[in-house]
Amino acid sequence: MEGVAADVRQHISEGCRFIDLLSFLALNEFFKLTPLNLMRVLSEAIGLPMIESREMVSMFDENFSPRVPDADIEHHWRAILDSRRGT
Repeated sequence: MEGVAADVRQHISEGCRFIDLLSFLALNEFFKLTPLNLMRVLSEAIGLPMIESREMVSMFDENFSPRVPDADIEHHWRAILDSRRGT
């Protein structure tokens, strides 16, 4: 998981959209995309508390298809990242 967390950290630092981050993780042969694994990797990668990552997970169904518009997902994701940066 450590290597995947480093890759996630890099993608986030490059401004990766949350949907694109999910696509990266879904295609990563060293990572099984599940809600719990997603929350774990976000915690390891950027120290995101489980409550905040759970909010992101709740925007998707069990197959990680969005339940809300992509713009809402991205807005919430950016708000989380901005609050972590102190902006």
